[in-house]
Amino acid sequence: MEPTVRVVFFEDYKNPERIRHAVNIMLNMGRGIDILLAKDDPERLFVVKPNWIQDAHEYKDHVWEPVITHPELILCVLQCLAERIQGRATICVCDAPHTYADFAAIVKRGEFQQRFEALTEKFPSIKFEVLDLRREVWTRKEEVVVERCRNPDDPRGYVKVDLGSDSLFYGHVGEGRFYGADYDSTVVNSHHRGKIQEYLIAGTPISCDLFINLPKMKTHKKTGITCCLKNLVGINGDKNWLPHYTEGGPVRGGDEFPEYSFLNRFESNVKKIGRKMALKIPGLGTWLYRKMRHLGKQCLGDSGVVIRNGNWSGNDTCWRMVLDLNRALLYANTDGTWRDRFQPKAYLAIVDGVIGGQGDGPLCPDPVQSNVLVSGTNPAEVDAVVAKLMGFAPNKLPVIKNAFEPHRWPIATGKMEDIKVFDGRAGHEVGLSEVRSAVEGGLTPHFGWKNLQDEE
Repeated sequence: MEPTVRVVFFEDYKNPERIRHAVNIMLNMGRGIDILLAKDDPERLFVVKPNWIQDAHEYKDHVWEPVITHPELILCVLQCLAERIQGRATICVCDAPHTYADFAAIVKRGEFQQRFEALTEKFPSIKFEVLDLRREVWTRKEEVVVERCRNPDDPRGYVKVDLGSDSLFYGHVGEGRFYGADYDSTVVNSHHRGKIQEYLIAGTPISCDLFINLPKMKTHKKTGITCCLKNLVGINGDKNWLPHYTEGGPVRGGDEFPEYSFLNRFESNVKKIGRKMALKIPGLGTWLYRKMRHLGKQCLGDSGVVIRNGNWSGNDTCWRMVLDLNRALLYANTDGTWRDRFQPKAYLAIVDGVIGGQGDGPLCPDPVQSNVLVSGTNPAEVDAVVAKLMGFAPNKLPVIKNAFEPHRWPIATGKMEDIKVFDGRAGHEVGLSEVRSAVEGGLTPHFGWKNLQDEE
């Protein structure tokens, strides 16, 4: 049996010819990809989905390489695709960044926009697109939303995808107490109740013939790591349909805090009051909420050192949302119906781990020279290998472990322990248990995710 995941080692991004060579080998991994590329159909749509969460580290404008997929990798993938496509087609680079992210600043990183335009001139038979999939963009002041502006829609629209009883939220004890991405939690809870379990997915990724996922290898405060599986948060039109955590503590079936102490209950209730004021009294309400947040940080500690908002290993909400989204991408049609479970969407992942992100990810990671590109055709298998490369045990990460569970719409189709990896360090195939960390001692996890280290 051929290896299902490939790990290739690179010292830096300075040799695009070598990267393109590796990408061309990776493009051969997916069954049927060559047929799609050779098919004489001008309606073909190929999506390239990087991690474009925001243009830089949350507090360090000059630090961006551990935060987003490197422009060199994206451009190499685009060129390799264009060279292999026969006839006319569309290649779309798209993402839905953080709602307050500056999309124009993102696409300027590494001279991406300028070089992308040169690429479009080189291949005139191919239509190239760069799309911001968000429907709304925010302006924040002191971490409080003070303005919301309408963003141009995905030209292919949006699809309401309802997983119903196949959702991992069906029957969840936290129903009615989910928190999404905006101050009005009634929105997320209206989309996740009983047999209604729906997501608003951008039409471009849903309608594409081939989805190429280009995530960044880094830590994440709500899911432990962000890689192929978590990167699909960026195919949404409205992130407030996404449950991020469940309000309350574990005793009440919540995961907002590790323990629901008096101070935690007080903080949670004050936040609710502040959010309501910000929504109902524009101007004065947002000013008051900013002052409340500032006082709260002084009294209770900053989120960079204090666990809150589901930013810990006990988050039992976010991984469910992530796996629901992966099923929506792989199996949903543009009209909200479902594909055959044996014919998921054509998919390829190439993970950017040349410079990885550790510590307070995904917005404030420290850079680490991890020197890897990882590829495969199954997001769960690739993420399991990436976890090992980060020095983490895949089974300690619910977002990976549960992706291997049986389901009507399967993500992984085999067992985790059966994954076969071509390891560029060894020069031959190895089993998952033999994959060693890319960095001596492994990457540092987010402080809310202790004991992730691989014990093998």
